[in-house]
Amino acid sequence: MGDPRTIRPVSYEETVGNFRIVNDALGMGMALMRHCQPEEPTFQTAALAVLRLTKGEIDPEDARNAFIEALEAAGVFVRGVA
Repeated sequence: MGDPRTIRPVSYEETVGNFRIVNDALGMGMALMRHCQPEEPTFQTAALAVLRLTKGEIDPEDARNAFIEALEAAGVFVRGVA
């Protein structure tokens, strides 16, 4: 069994034309802080999901989905979500 703090990789546009791939709670948290507004409900849901991921309290796929939803709500292009 893999590390419960990791997710399937997510590729998103960090800056125009430059993509970053994250696959763990640390990378997810850093991306959320950089691209999302803390008062947004999708940010709050994703931030909680990341915290729960670090404790092994959430399915990694659920945390990944919340992360993608928050980035997309903030207008960040997420590539190849499947």
